[in-house]
Amino acid sequence: MFEGMTMQMIFLVVIGAVLLVTGTTSFRRGIRLKKPNVIKDGKVIRSKHVQKQDEKGFFVQNYYELRVAYEQSGHRNEKTVKSIDEYREGDTIRLLSEVDRGGVLRVYDDNYSVFGSWVLIGSGILIIFLPFIRQRYGDEYTSAILALLFLLIGIALILVYIRDKRRDTEEIEAEIEGVLKWQPERKRKWTTPSASYYPIIGFMAGGEKKSMRSRYNSSMAGSYKIGRKIVLYRDKTTGRILERGPRVSMLAGGIVLILFACVGIYSTFAIF
Repeated sequence: MFEGMTMQMIFLVVIGAVLLVTGTTSFRRGIRLKKPNVIKDGKVIRSKHVQKQDEKGFFVQNYYELRVAYEQSGHRNEKTVKSIDEYREGDTIRLLSEVDRGGVLRVYDDNYSVFGSWVLIGSGILIIFLPFIRQRYGDEYTSAILALLFLLIGIALILVYIRDKRRDTEEIEAEIEGVLKWQPERKRKWTTPSASYYPIIGFMAGGEKKSMRSRYNSSMAGSYKIGRKIVLYRDKTTGRILERGPRVSMLAGGIVLILFACVGIYSTFAIF
């Protein structure tokens, strides 16, 4: 099957396989989340803020230990879960039951991924076939496959922009209050595991001061300056706090990729 293929071509197949597996995993997860009792509402009955700093002032622990009450099979249950977002007594939160982990409960974070499962699956399939198409049919057909890949990603970027643009949101002024340093505990023999730095963000919501740990991080310690003002977005429909609004760069990138794809498709058909 791989006879006559170079290492670069095999590397492309591996990348495609990774994207395909990631996409199918995401697709199965989406189906599982639609099943009854997988996502349920819970009520916070106790909240404890756990913090710990190192000698340089970085947080090495910063989370909320929540005691939540929820109903399951008609019975009231209580469970302790961890959250990177602040919740207070009486708040309603969404809980996810991890069926593949023995029903473990955790706070449900419905962050949207940039690319949906269908984009990852489609991209994976195209990349997997790319080396075989080139080996069997030559560069002309390879250009057509690349054009389809650009077209797929370009459409996905534009759809993401449209989705974010349609949200009914309001801007919230926020401030970086600290930085969490996360580093794997397992150390290798010759190297030190690289650290990731997450900003801790404070903001006002519903007339109350709250905080959250960012979903985004940097490998550079100085990327987030304490006291720096930033903007968050509150979804008026769901009340969810978003770190990023609609990005024109996604729209522009999507248009550029579609134009490249159109040129590639035209060039391919012009040859034939």
